[in-house]
Amino acid sequence: MPSATRLLSRLRPAAGSARALTLAGAALGLAGTLFALPASAQVITDPPPPAPLQTPQQASESAIDKLVAAGKLNDALAKSDEHLKQYPRDAQVRFTRGRVLMEMGRNAEAIDAFTALTQDFPELPEPFNNLAALYAQAGEYDRARAALESAIRNNPSFAVAYSNLGDVYAKLAQQAYQKALKIAPTARVSNREKILSDMLAPQRAAPVSQTPSPAKASDAAALKSVGKSGN
Repeated sequence: MPSATRLLSRLRPAAGSARALTLAGAALGLAGTLFALPASAQVITDPPPPAPLQTPQQASESAIDKLVAAGKLNDALAKSDEHLKQYPRDAQVRFTRGRVLMEMGRNAEAIDAFTALTQDFPELPEPFNNLAALYAQAGEYDRARAALESAIRNNPSFAVAYSNLGDVYAKLAQQAYQKALKIAPTARVSNREKILSDMLAPQRAAPVSQTPSPAKASDAAALKSVGKSGN
């Protein structure tokens, strides 16, 4: 019978392949261990990566968004004012503040907020769009049209602005037909005015935003506002 020394010498790999075989054996051993786990065993996995750290400004923005989402508009407005004292050029929080004012029915202040945004950040289409919604609620359709055209110039792919512009054009057309009927009534004009009235009537809904507001009975409320700047 061969000695144990001889058996070991036969199993001993060549010098050049020793490391490769050692690594391969370790890998096979690990695989075998994993596959040998019973069905009820828990495999240890790496913990999830830590959440990215927020800057103080980002943390403040997140707190404002949470207040808005919770419908705490007064608190959101106060937090926005506090935030903007430290970060007056924060366009997103300024936009959120304007939207909060809209939800609170403080439309004159919202108009001032969005107007200032269009002056400081004329490249952003969203403030123009929300200005148009506010102008339309006030019956100022020419100003609403001009604001929407500015939004579209800034972002030709801004679908909400095109939709709102169509509503504004329809309302302007209806008003033109109504004036024509007062001056010289005709069946043709009367029929077209009725078509527009029927088309616009079902759209008496509140502007769409992140925090819904009660429905308003104004044709202009069909215009949709947007909830986030840059979206």
